[in-house]
Formats: sequence, C-alpha cells, structure tokens
Amino acid sequence: MTQNNAETLDQSNDMRPVTGTVDIDVPIDVLWACFANSNLWPRWNECMFWVLNRDLVLGQRLIWAFEPMKWWYLYKLPGVATLVEVEPRRKVTWEITALPDFYARHKYFMEDLGHGRSRFGSWEKAMGPTFHALQSFWVAHFVFVKDESLKGAQLLEEVYRRAGNLDESNLPHKNYLPTIIAAVIVMNSVLNIRNLLRRLKHRR
Repeated sequence: MTQNNAETLDQSNDMRPVTGTVDIDVPIDVLWACFANSNLWPRWNECMFWVLNRDLVLGQRLIWAFEPMKWWYLYKLPGVATLVEVEPRRKVTWEITALPDFYARHKYFMEDLGHGRSRFGSWEKAMGPTFHALQSFWVAHFVFVKDESLKGAQLLEEVYRRAGNLDESNLPHKNYLPTIIAAVIVMNSVLNIRNLLRRLKHRR
C-alpha cells in the first residue's frame, strides 16, 4: 500500500512539490550526526516545536509538533508519520496517512559536496480530497517548513564555524516563553468569558 501511494503521489498533479536546498560549510558526517538526533530538531529548526523521537529508525513512528506559520497564530500542529526511508548521510523520508483521504511525503536530504561542504534540502508533496479541501493552508505550511529548515541548516553552519562541532552542548536552546505566554493569555480569556457568561445567566 505504501509503495502504491508513493507511485500515485509521484504521478499526481494535485500540487507541485515544495522543495529547496542550501549549501553549507559543514562536513557531511558532522551534519548527519547532528541531524540524526531528531529530538534536537527544535533547537536549530524553528518550524519544529517538539519532537518525541530521539533517533531515526526505519519503520518507526515519528511523532512531533510544528510551530505556527506566524508567531501570533495560537496553534501547534501535531504530526504523526511513518519513517519509510532512512539512509545515513543521504536522506530521511516519512509518510503521513493519519488524516483520512490525505497522503503526504516529506523528505530531508543531504549530499556530500567534498572539502567539508554539504548540501541540505527539503522536499514535500501531498494529495487527496482532505488535502484539496485546505490546499492553500497546506501549501503555505509546506513552504514554511522548507524555508525554516533551510534557515536552520544555515544556523548549523554558524554554530559549526564557531564551535568546530555540532552537538547538544552548543546548539541554541529552544525558547518556550512565547508558548507559555500565549497559553496564559488563552487561559485567562477563557476564564473571563466563562465568568461573563455566568454573570449574564444570574441576571436573567
């Protein structure tokens, strides 16, 4: 079924793939070693809010949550996918089938350019009635993921130039303060609305 879906997606005209690459001064072995620690993705890739998996294992579920496309949007977009390709130093692909009538594949890929340089890329494509119903949102989201992922690779290049390696000790820490503030604001608004409704009910 997975193979049939992948072949159908390749032939689908539902959308053009959203893809892009960036070349960075980071050796491929160093880049892959950092990238393979998937729970660290939110530390360098700003489209990622949280990732459960600590590593990338073929056939396993990948569970994570995306940041919103704009910081003032009050949502986090959860993701559940299956890792269908894991090729060290080359690519990682996952497929999303959790939504009814929605099929998507996302791929991060990399290439050794030699002389301590690497190419990092992102590719994504989707199809299905559920995708069509919200196509403008999904395409915008895919572009957001691609852009932030490439910016994240450039951030890894900056860290590598400064520190000489890439690991948990020198990656920037994720700032969860905006999420906490947003949660407090939403909670306060909900409580205020509930209190207002109670007062209106007692006046009747």
